[in-house]
Amino acid sequence: ANAYRIRSHGARRRTVAATTIAVEAAPEVDEESEQARKGEAGRHGTGVGRAVHSALEVVDMTGTGELQARHAATAEDVDTDLVVSMVAAALASPSVVEAAGSEHWRELFVAAPLSADLLLEGYIDLAYRTDSGLVVIDYKTDSWDDEEDLSARVARYRLQGAAYALALQKATGTRVERMAFCFLGSGSAVERDVPNLDAAMSEVEAWAGAATSEET
Repeated sequence: ANAYRIRSHGARRRTVAATTIAVEAAPEVDEESEQARKGEAGRHGTGVGRAVHSALEVVDMTGTGELQARHAATAEDVDTDLVVSMVAAALASPSVVEAAGSEHWRELFVAAPLSADLLLEGYIDLAYRTDSGLVVIDYKTDSWDDEEDLSARVARYRLQGAAYALALQKATGTRVERMAFCFLGSGSAVERDVPNLDAAMSEVEAWAGAATSEET
């Protein structure tokens, strides 16, 4: 499997998953609001989310992905037409099309130190190389009501996305120029970038420093 890993040979580090960063670093996102989300919960969320991610991990990125989507939907016992539609939408989205024609990695494990005592790790749905750096894409199968709702979801996931970007940048030594969420919950895919990515990554690092200080 393709993976970038950085491991310490010194003291054992506490490990934090990128999926937990947004909640731990942003206490205003409480547990009740997380449970109320329409769609993903945890890493791949609902059965539909797991099926979509499973298909996109193995599908021919230049095709429609219908066969893999049907197999994945059957395995999860979920709505086949919905999974087929979401997979097709993802494959037609601009960033995934660009990735298909570039050096890319899917379901990529990354691990990198955030501090002397804290290791950040996670699985990136899709990463690819451009002339100016790396791009990270995270698929989301949430449903949403309107643009305001979608913007709120981007804000909720912002530090999770920044954590993925930070881990990949640290592990590879290559600049991550862009991190985007690819929302598949309403017909065609909608991409939304993490705004001010460098600042968001710095925020993750600041949180790591504060969290480490609190434990010492």
